[in-house]
Amino acid sequence: MNTGEKIKYFRLARNMTQEQLAQEADISFSTLRKYEANERNPKYEQLSKIAAALEISVNIFMDFDIESVSDLLSILFKMESQADLEITTTKESDPSLSDDTLFLHFKNKYINSILRMYYLSVEDIKDMDIQQQEKALAEIQNRLLDNNSSIHSDNPISTDSKKSVLPLSSADQMWLELSSDCSEEEKEKMLKAATFTKNCLRHSDK
Repeated sequence: MNTGEKIKYFRLARNMTQEQLAQEADISFSTLRKYEANERNPKYEQLSKIAAALEISVNIFMDFDIESVSDLLSILFKMESQADLEITTTKESDPSLSDDTLFLHFKNKYINSILRMYYLSVEDIKDMDIQQQEKALAEIQNRLLDNNSSIHSDNPISTDSKKSVLPLSSADQMWLELSSDCSEEEKEKMLKAATFTKNCLRHSDK
């Protein structure tokens, strides 16, 4: 997903219109519309305002090009010092280590549980065709990214109880299948229809 698509994804996840997000982020509506349409690339300052308005990390919009061993190791060493990443082995008692016994592991149980969810979710979508798989993977990753819990707590308390880190549900899979060949305009109409239906259902329950 490009930057514009990410902005739009999290805006819709918050049930915000472009006008609302522009107002919250203190940027013009026309500028935000160009960002989402990928007609213009926002600078870091603008991205920070948008991220703050959406209550997400600005790092979500950052692209990290990992092309060399140095690139990869610099990220791993940073994670080792700041995120309690462990470079460990399955054979701690065996002095003769081989490459296939080494693995990466986080001391933080919460991070490990999220990674386990991610693994299981990816396993669940393996039977989809390539196009649906890519969309489903982007949805799963965005859900996981939508989490501002501290990495220094094993039992983080979410600031928003409506934000949950869960594998793709059957309803989500159905939505991806239904919308896979739709245009952006058709998807917007489908979302509006779904919002109208949700409001009707909630009103009838009262």
